[in-house]
Amino acid sequence: MRLFMRRPSPALVISCIALLIALGGTGYATVLQVPRNSVGPAQLKTAAVTSKKIAANAVTSAKVLNGSLVKGDFRPGSLPAGPAGPAGPAGPAGPPGLSALERVEATSENNTVNSKTQTTACPSGKRLLGGGARLNPILAQVAIQTSFPDNDNVYRATAREVVTTGANWSLTVFAVCAAAS
Repeated sequence: MRLFMRRPSPALVISCIALLIALGGTGYATVLQVPRNSVGPAQLKTAAVTSKKIAANAVTSAKVLNGSLVKGDFRPGSLPAGPAGPAGPAGPAGPPGLSALERVEATSENNTVNSKTQTTACPSGKRLLGGGARLNPILAQVAIQTSFPDNDNVYRATAREVVTTGANWSLTVFAVCAAAS
């Protein structure tokens, strides 16, 4: 049996050449358009870079003078810590502070009197930082009229019945105190 070999048509030859150029050209263009610094240790295989492949003008460890590098030439965390140096002098004293924080409270008599004023004072040696007042129990007919620091050591509050009630109630005043240095 005999096979007949026909010559390829010019159209087939040209289309095959065009296909080869298209496929080869894409790969060639990709190699030419690799961005700077896009190939690093993660993209390189182990032992892929040898001394023969390094350019003659590349900076190698043999070309770096001892003592010429500074901390800024290295990535953070890549340098080991050196030995601890001697302790420096003590710093200046800090700003004054607070200590011995304490809440002090006083409660008025629990009765039907329609107006009550109550104070509470910080213990000796402590200063008033703030305070407040509350009704016992909370009644819609009774309102706290004033609540304020009377001086550096005393907190004062006044409550009144805005609508007369026959209920017993009291006023508690509290102060937040601390030693200030």
